Amino acid sequence: MVFRKYRAVKQWGKMDTRIFKEIYNSRNKRKMPAFEVPEAVKALGVPIFEPNEVFTFSNRKNLVEQAREEADFEVRFLEQLHPLQKNYPAYIFEGAEPMSDGISQAALLTRSVVRNGLPETILHNSAAKLEIDEEMVRDSILHGERYNPTLEKLPERFDPVMFWIRHHRLHGTPVIKRNNIILNNLLRHVILGGLRTQALEHSFQVNRDSPLSVYLSGGQYFSKTPLVLRAQPHLTVQSLNSTVTMPWAGPIDVQSASAEPLPDIYPISPVIDFETDTIYNDDLLLTRSEQQTHVHSVLWSREQDQKYPWTSEQNMANAILTTYAAAVAEATRNGATEMKKPILVRGVQLVNGRLDLVAMQLNTLKPTENGDNAEKNIVWIEKGLRLYKPKPYYDQMEVVEKLDMNVFHKFVALMLGFGAPHAH
Repeated sequence: MVFRKYRAVKQWGKMDTRIFKEIYNSRNKRKMPAFEVPEAVKALGVPIFEPNEVFTFSNRKNLVEQAREEADFEVRFLEQLHPLQKNYPAYIFEGAEPMSDGISQAALLTRSVVRNGLPETILHNSAAKLEIDEEMVRDSILHGERYNPTLEKLPERFDPVMFWIRHHRLHGTPVIKRNNIILNNLLRHVILGGLRTQALEHSFQVNRDSPLSVYLSGGQYFSKTPLVLRAQPHLTVQSLNSTVTMPWAGPIDVQSASAEPLPDIYPISPVIDFETDTIYNDDLLLTRSEQQTHVHSVLWSREQDQKYPWTSEQNMANAILTTYAAAVAEATRNGATEMKKPILVRGVQLVNGRLDLVAMQLNTLKPTENGDNAEKNIVWIEKGLRLYKPKPYYDQMEVVEKLDMNVFHKFVALMLGFGAPHAH
């Protein structure tokens, strides 16, 4: 029975196609009236040519060239180079490609010694104990996941199991925008709570979606081809108080860390994941660079690819390099080429409900050298902390599930951890 029904539909499809072809052929046989020049155009006295006559050559110049020369106000466009075009290429980091060897590769590129976990003195700092209850954090997350009324076309859904199925395209709030709203709300709670408890002497100055670009050259990997670190963090937090950039590690700790060797990722090249381009900015690009402010932190989010999601190591490597770019921008904002004192800049990355926390203490601007035993940077990391359990982007979140307030407290401790916690 199913087969007969299929044959009937197939025969009806053939008949319908034949009727359509007959209608199409009959329309093509109709003769259209010849074009006549309107009287208003003739009254202007302008020359009128046949369509093919424009492309024919005579003893004089082509009609198109002649008309171009007779134009009184013709705009001629000259071939101009891009204003950022350079004569030599550079490695470009934009956070678009994952680092093949993850944290070790990022540590080698930034000449940093990695410390897993924030210092205990920072985590148990009394100034970071704010009166922010769990319901406020839940509401901050729901603002991005549920309450936002944005209706934009969302990406096409990909099912890794039934990959041949084409799902309907949905409209809603993009993942990046959801995460940015959550970061905005969390930072607002920290700032207001810090001002209430006087943990912050001055309010932060926040810029949204401001570009960031730094230029590095020299050393083992960037002597022939420089490195340009680009980013556009959603939140760039700065302060008038220089206390926010005070280092966490003292001179003895820096000396001890500098004696530790950098990771060895051979046979992988540290620059294998960078693109090369001749269009880049070799000057510092930082918001409020001419003001007497200090970079406190940068916060941003990224969306996981449905087919090729990054690992937690690759996400953290991206966070380290982006925070390193912000730290270099802070150290060189006044045209300095050498550091007078160490500085510390924080970075927060939100990916799929997980926070990557980074504290980059920049002790030197010198890049990595062969057999490097000189002064090194120190980076404290908290990798892939599950703040809450997100829904897929095509589902609606009704309640926040598996909220971890310990992760939020670590976020607060990172943002309000000022000054050197060590006495040495």
